[in-house]
Amino acid sequence: MSSSSLPHAQRTAAVKREADLHHLILSNINQVNENIRLLRLQVSPTRLVKARFSITTTSHPDLHPFRSGQWLDVYLPGIRQPGGFTVTSTPNDAQWSDGKPGYLELAIQKSPNNPPAAWLWRPEAEIIASGVIVRVGGSFVWPPPNVNPAAIMRLVFVAGGVGINPLISILSHIHQHPPLFMHQISFLYTTRFPQSKEPSSVLFLHRLCRIFGDWDGHHTLSLFLTQCSEAEKQELAMKMGADSARQETVRGRISHRDLLNALGPVEERVGTVVYICGVPSMTDDFVSLLRGAEGMEENRVLCEKWW
Repeated sequence: MSSSSLPHAQRTAAVKREADLHHLILSNINQVNENIRLLRLQVSPTRLVKARFSITTTSHPDLHPFRSGQWLDVYLPGIRQPGGFTVTSTPNDAQWSDGKPGYLELAIQKSPNNPPAAWLWRPEAEIIASGVIVRVGGSFVWPPPNVNPAAIMRLVFVAGGVGINPLISILSHIHQHPPLFMHQISFLYTTRFPQSKEPSSVLFLHRLCRIFGDWDGHHTLSLFLTQCSEAEKQELAMKMGADSARQETVRGRISHRDLLNALGPVEERVGTVVYICGVPSMTDDFVSLLRGAEGMEENRVLCEKWW
């Protein structure tokens, strides 16, 4: 059996998980496009600690420890094996504030052959307000392990399709807590041209544009669109209202030259860190290229392999 066909719990068995289990409420469902749903899981006033389904009530529940980029084991009613889904919100979002409950956000791709994903794609009326049990896990996080955050001068994100999920969490966290030492952030995002031809159907595109719109021209967003014409690309860029100083829209895939340019000059790459998440072939190719690039080291090119 290939690793991609293994259930999430078996595929990630060796990955560190937190001890606590948390009870959350499915409070909101937003349809992004024909294949992606955004779910909001609201923090409830109960926490399940240590033993599964041993409930302890807490007066100020939270989801510590939780770091941007991590995923959840998600236990759903009637399904034996937990699903594995990346958190797309930030640790700040998970905390209670001014009497309002925190939440976790998940982007769920339609997958009829994956029982947990299929359950989360049932009609909204059947699952809204349902309780779910989650556990936090994963090591693809910000700040990167074994790297001094104060030494990071340039940060590069490379996302392919739903591989954007952990990266939008990390980027949003950095936007909420901007490091004083960060000179440049580059975000390269490749995805299919949306069937609706609307920017709102591109997962997290509006969020990316808002973040980069808040920053100066040193930080740049590059959107690479596949399966579209030049005219369709230009029309989408116009609808985005992209600021050319901060955002560019490209027809085609991310190239090796794009990646190497994003690393910056060779003599400055000691301060460059790269996060990559996408389909297997893209991730393996890009990781091999960048870890072997002059001035780079293996521990400064991080990737998430969810297959």
